[in-house]
Amino acid sequence: MNKNKIIILKIAAILLMLIGLLAMLVAWELLLVSEIHNSTVLVLEMGGVVVCMAGYILWRRTKALKKEANPD
Repeated sequence: MNKNKIIILKIAAILLMLIGLLAMLVAWELLLVSEIHNSTVLVLEMGGVVVCMAGYILWRRTKALKKEANPD
């Protein structure tokens, strides 16, 4: 895999992690400040966790691809 594709995958992984973090922060904001206690907050929190984990897995996969490309 060439260097440009690896950089694009790393950027995508970082964006996924940031979007997941934002979803978790919004859920906590709804829960603590607005005092909304319903399933929407739970779904938003769990969705944020899943998206963060997907970003982390993509980041790890990108590191493995980089190691395969450059076996120094």
